[in-house]
Amino acid sequence: MQEIGIDMQEIQRRMDFVGFNEKDITLLSEMQDFAEGYADQAVAAFYQHLLTFRETRILLKDQGAIDRLIASQKSYLIEIFRGRFDKAYFERRLKIGAVHHRIGLKPKWYMEIYGFYENAISSLIAEAYRHEPDRGLARDQALRKIFRIDMVLALEFYLHSSALEMNEKLNHNVQAIDDFTRMLSHDLKEPLRGIEAFSSFLLEDYANLLDLQGTRYLHFLKESATRMKELIHDLMTLVCITREGRNIDTVNLNALLEQVKHDLGFAIHQKKVVFSVLSPLPILRCDPIQVAEVFKNLISNAIKFNTAAPPRVEIMTQEEADFYLFSVRDNGIGIDPAYQEQVLLPFERLHHQGEYEGTGSGLAICKKVVESAGGKIWLQSESGIGSTFYFTLPKEDRY
Repeated sequence: MQEIGIDMQEIQRRMDFVGFNEKDITLLSEMQDFAEGYADQAVAAFYQHLLTFRETRILLKDQGAIDRLIASQKSYLIEIFRGRFDKAYFERRLKIGAVHHRIGLKPKWYMEIYGFYENAISSLIAEAYRHEPDRGLARDQALRKIFRIDMVLALEFYLHSSALEMNEKLNHNVQAIDDFTRMLSHDLKEPLRGIEAFSSFLLEDYANLLDLQGTRYLHFLKESATRMKELIHDLMTLVCITREGRNIDTVNLNALLEQVKHDLGFAIHQKKVVFSVLSPLPILRCDPIQVAEVFKNLISNAIKFNTAAPPRVEIMTQEEADFYLFSVRDNGIGIDPAYQEQVLLPFERLHHQGEYEGTGSGLAICKKVVESAGGKIWLQSESGIGSTFYFTLPKEDRY
């Protein structure tokens, strides 16, 4: 089991916080005779108290285990009154939390253990120092301080161990979900490819046997299969961004943008797009594939949703204190202010399927990429005038 380790500077800070100082250590170290005389009585009373509860009786069935725990508790109490609060002492307190986690003893029980010890030993100190109540009170307070520090350490290890266990289970479940998603994606694509292919065969080879209505149905079937494949692809892209994280590299965004323009070359050439980069793009630590996806989706939308002659796309970068601000501006159809938040949601479309191609997931992918990198994305747009999408990326990668 992985341990969280002891940082003595942190331990000292905790001692200072509860006011546990050299005077307290001296007071406890002067009580070794008290420890030898009363430790057996305190531990025995404690275990008799534990065995009155059904929950702890279930855990403490084996007498040999009980005897070992009693010996361990006695050793712990005697150790407190030796006054040697070094790294080894606090490491043993951490291990108490590991033991409690292993045997299934919940934090509420061992927090009550410390509470019981405090009350039981306070009574014994009051009895032993009944003729010197002020000295007894000072020692009682010193003991309560170290109990507080010890209890928190045991609790931290218990929670740390539980968190590791939960993370292991979570990672296993995430992997199972990822495997299922990939399998489902593959299994769905296979019949869709068949539907798409055989629809094409029918349209090509049997067109003379079909009337207008039959041809229209087949076109609709083929287009639906193609759209479903695109939806599955975009859904897998969103899943991968969420699950797999980012592969960070030092990227020249000018070269990356040229590659994006090359990938969109057919659309740019077909619609005679006037493309402008108004300021040089920076060299940045980022995931090149994901950032390219952002530029590709924003530029593709700027071209797709554009009826101007010619369509214009302008890209600009502005350096801020801790991040770069990018903008992609177009002179397209624009977006009504009422729908500007909606377009950043997955699979949201503002137009009928026949009007513009696509699944409506491109901007959601942009949002997921930018936010996972620690940036923000937003837009300004006016119907019939055009849109400007803004997004930020931090100068220093934060993950």
